[in-house]
Amino acid sequence: MAQRIKSKKYPGVYYRELSTGDKSYDITYKVDNKKVWLKIGLHSEGIREAFCHQKRNEIVTKEELPHVASKKTSKSLLELAKEFYDYKELYNKQNKKTRSRVENRLNKHFIGTKAIKTITKSDMENFQIEIQKDLMPATVNFIMQQVGGIFIWAIENEVLDKNPCKGIKKLKVNNSRLRYLEIDEIKNLTQTLKNDKIAYYFVMMSLATGGRLQTICHIKPSDIKENETIKLYDFKNNSEYYGFLNKELRDEIEQFISELNIKKDDYLFKTTKNQNYTNQYYYRKLQPIFDILFNPEGTEPLNKVTIHTLRHTFASQLAINETPILTIKKLMNHNDINATMRYAKLSKSSGEKHVDSLIKSFITT
Repeated sequence: MAQRIKSKKYPGVYYRELSTGDKSYDITYKVDNKKVWLKIGLHSEGIREAFCHQKRNEIVTKEELPHVASKKTSKSLLELAKEFYDYKELYNKQNKKTRSRVENRLNKHFIGTKAIKTITKSDMENFQIEIQKDLMPATVNFIMQQVGGIFIWAIENEVLDKNPCKGIKKLKVNNSRLRYLEIDEIKNLTQTLKNDKIAYYFVMMSLATGGRLQTICHIKPSDIKENETIKLYDFKNNSEYYGFLNKELRDEIEQFISELNIKKDDYLFKTTKNQNYTNQYYYRKLQPIFDILFNPEGTEPLNKVTIHTLRHTFASQLAINETPILTIKKLMNHNDINATMRYAKLSKSSGEKHVDSLIKSFITT
């Protein structure tokens, strides 16, 4: 059996490095002055030193405190999160994905089962450190913002006195690189998908509207209008907006709808019985293709092509073709012009043609 190695950070927590490359975590504590060892689990199962530390504290506290005093005195963070998202669902039916992301992260960390009144700023900093090991900085900030919102809601409802997230700095997000597909890359992708009509038209619709993944997954035939506009729903901003399909693509989509016998109010790209899983279906289907075509080994995360790259491609190619920035803002349904200005640098126009046209309109010969 591999030798136990003592944690440098948490007392009573040990781990063993297994021949498989995995780690096995144990904790030790005393009962009636006798040392007891307890296996907690494997690293591959999501177990970490911080979680072991929390479990050990729970056991030790239970052993040391009288029965009455050991009863739970406040809700756990996971229990509070459930109430928070139940409440939000009354007003926002589209919060299931966010709820799942947050609760899954809390469930893997010791703060999830910890009483909310005992959670400290140090606990939240540890949570931030743990989740950033496999998440991008922007996603870490989003998760932390959500958990902070749960605490604020608890304070507003007089369940809690202070927010342990207060004062924790956001991670720096590097948006200096904005990967998009060149025209040749778009042609390569669509050629690769030509034998899979569902995936092909999913990508075409994404490139033609710039809609986010969830937006594309919720398009219905009834959203495609006779005047070549298409109604879209932005789940991030909770608002409807309109895009455009040219006649050629619209005709192709209509033929696609007819061939698959998709009803007027069915989702155009629904491929699973539960609509909530359709997003993941397209991610799992398309990401391996993106990786083969565009993401060689060693590609940095910010330079990788993903489904969201299709949205960036839409805006980037519009900018390259000298589309006014306010028009791009409208087509992307951005709330903030600064989000659109990222694409302005791609415009090849210095304004020379527009100034020339202006001068010609009033110059006398």
